[in-house]
Amino acid sequence: MPADSLIRTLLRLEQKSGSNFAFDPDQLRTIRVPGSRFVEAPLSRVLDRILFGTGLGFKQIGNDIVIAPEKAQAWTIHGHVRDRSNGEELIGATVQVPALEAGINTNQYGFYSISIPEGTYLLLISHPGYQNVRKMIRLDRNRQEEIELALKERNLEEVVIKRSDVSPNPILRNEQNFGPRQLSHVPYYAGETDVMKRLQMENGIKNITEGSSALFVRGGNSDQNLILLDEAIVYNPSHLYGLVSVFNADAVNNLQVYRDYMPANFGGRLSSVIVNRMAEGNSKEFHVNGGINLMSARIAAEGPIVKDKSSFIVAYRRSLLDVFQSQFKLFNPNSVYYDINAKANYKINKDNSIFYSAYIGKDHLLSENSYTNDWGNLTSTLRWNHIFNSRVFLNVSAIYSNYSNLLDLNADTLSQKSQWSTGVRDLTLKADYTYFRSPTNQIKFGISGIYHQFSPGEMFRQEAFEFNISRDRSIETAIYYAQQISLGRRFELNYGLRMGFFRNSEEKRNVFDDKGNRLKKYEHTFFANPEPRLNISYLAAANQRIYATYNLNYQYLQLIQNSTLAFSSLEPWIPASAKIKPQRSSHVALGYRYAPLNYLFSASVYYKRLSNQLDLTGHAQIIRNPEVRTQLKAGSSDAYGLELEMSKTAGKFSGALAYSYSRAYRKIAGINFGERFVANYDIPHELKLTARYELNNRFSFQSFFTYTTGRPLTLPVGYYQHDGLNVPIFEGRNTDRFPDFSRLDISAQYRLQSRLGGKRALSHTISIGVYNLYNRKNPLYYHLNSSSFESKRSTIEYGFGFYPWLAYSFKI
Repeated sequence: MPADSLIRTLLRLEQKSGSNFAFDPDQLRTIRVPGSRFVEAPLSRVLDRILFGTGLGFKQIGNDIVIAPEKAQAWTIHGHVRDRSNGEELIGATVQVPALEAGINTNQYGFYSISIPEGTYLLLISHPGYQNVRKMIRLDRNRQEEIELALKERNLEEVVIKRSDVSPNPILRNEQNFGPRQLSHVPYYAGETDVMKRLQMENGIKNITEGSSALFVRGGNSDQNLILLDEAIVYNPSHLYGLVSVFNADAVNNLQVYRDYMPANFGGRLSSVIVNRMAEGNSKEFHVNGGINLMSARIAAEGPIVKDKSSFIVAYRRSLLDVFQSQFKLFNPNSVYYDINAKANYKINKDNSIFYSAYIGKDHLLSENSYTNDWGNLTSTLRWNHIFNSRVFLNVSAIYSNYSNLLDLNADTLSQKSQWSTGVRDLTLKADYTYFRSPTNQIKFGISGIYHQFSPGEMFRQEAFEFNISRDRSIETAIYYAQQISLGRRFELNYGLRMGFFRNSEEKRNVFDDKGNRLKKYEHTFFANPEPRLNISYLAAANQRIYATYNLNYQYLQLIQNSTLAFSSLEPWIPASAKIKPQRSSHVALGYRYAPLNYLFSASVYYKRLSNQLDLTGHAQIIRNPEVRTQLKAGSSDAYGLELEMSKTAGKFSGALAYSYSRAYRKIAGINFGERFVANYDIPHELKLTARYELNNRFSFQSFFTYTTGRPLTLPVGYYQHDGLNVPIFEGRNTDRFPDFSRLDISAQYRLQSRLGGKRALSHTISIGVYNLYNRKNPLYYHLNSSSFESKRSTIEYGFGFYPWLAYSFKI
């Protein structure tokens, strides 16, 4: 039989067989069947063949053979999507079945599962920056299909992958995804590719001080962002007081950012979630890459331990400030930092894999008068991935995190030297399940537990010192359930509930027995709070999305910050306790996205109400202040804003223009006379422009421009003298502002490749750029002079002026 419509094929078969077929023409009208050839075949076999994959079946009723839809057997295809060149798992890749208008995204471990009726289908697999793969499959049983995607050639029309009109549409995603290429194609300070600085270029993510890695998202403070490195919490993401972040771009596989809908599997922070997935290493061949710029030198090695089964990556980075003797106002040029990333994995079999990663980073900073500040992060993650069956995926993680900080208090002589120590140490165990029930119904559930040990502040190795701040021990646990489900062709619903539990034990100070011996006594506090999350999306068209989001979050940890310190690594963390209630945030957002070919337009508004927000009273000290908890005042905060963005995503020229208007206020009893005041991170107007131009396969040019309202600050209205010192008099909190901030950065890249023999090649990239092209004097901070003998009582310190740079990177 030739290929034809199903109706004509059945009529032809009816004439040849003499049988009577009964069917509804409306159900069969659009179905076509491929050509087939039969020789003396029974009618049942012929019908099985021509109806395969149509969702129709046949049944003899009396003298008629009835053709009608049947409940087809659903089968599941599952597996991982990986990079063909190195075997790295691709997060957020899309696996689609265009014929059924069904699809799924790989989860944060590169795993996918899609259940569809029996039949023969075309699979379309895509991921930004990679070539699409089309694959025909005949699905008559559950099957595992491991898929590999090849990187796109550097063709001009493929700077960024274009939108797909087949579900699941990228405009439906609630998170932003960044890969290594997206992180590298922007201008940075001194040529240092930096994850946190890249995020600061995004609309709605603010940085209140030049040269800082802190992020302020939608009216939230910098400590209200959950920052994860291979699932381990990073408490201080900064080197050099924030000039560089702790994330080495050579060891990044994927970066995810959530700031609208926060999935229920994440908790413990109010404003955003930043998930940094470390690269796993090339499982196919060995490579060495590295680079050097005016800020640092780095080198990384990766390769297979057992080809296609096990791999490793090790990356090392060290600052070069002491080599180039770069001059900075904040620290001595002999200051240094280094960090090491390492990861290995092993695929035990098709259903089980284990992963181990570790990070260590250290800073040794010297001030102008030789005082030192040493701090660092240590993380370690052991993961087990298990596929129970074609639809259920499990990840179990055991995690260790340690943040420590050591600050000189007096270093005039070595014998008198004393140091102040702060830190947080965590042990975490968690299990996360994903159940791919159908292409339109995905369920996640899990449980986690964290054991925290807090050292808010104490004299180094002097546990009995009378001015130490009491230590805490806490257990933070949570269970969660989340579901993503399509409601027809137009609506998608994401919802979840996280139930959080927090138990804190605060060490009581100055408790002695009858003999005068110090006793360790603890005050216990317990909290339990539900955290619902909801996101509903309406697809007005295949390329238009309207969405509404609600998040209720609790945060049980608090960073104590002195608002007068613009640059400091002294960041003591304290938990919720009998004196300090957990922070709470209710966040509502509405948004619209429109994605015509090669363009993206978006608009969103939000309102956030926060309670139990803490601030230090005026003149309160952190160091050697055992009563610092009593000097923390709690109040409320509210924030709202509008974010607009237009971007061009493909072609020789690509870029984005973004504007946001936002306000953030606080009201805390005992501060600013109990009156409402603007928060330290209140920046009403912000304009950002990024642009990239690909001249050809070798040359590219990038630029970044930003303009923002100056951030608030508190200046004295007068002084009085006490013991020969000028003591400032303050009236209101944050009643003044720095001048408006603006900066233009430009850079260019030249890429070339040299053959080394065989298949080996040496790829080079030479980058040049200028930071702050028009030498804008942006202030860093005001310095208040306490000396009564000098006429100037306050001076302004400016930041980074015109700064040309040169960088080189390679890969073998």
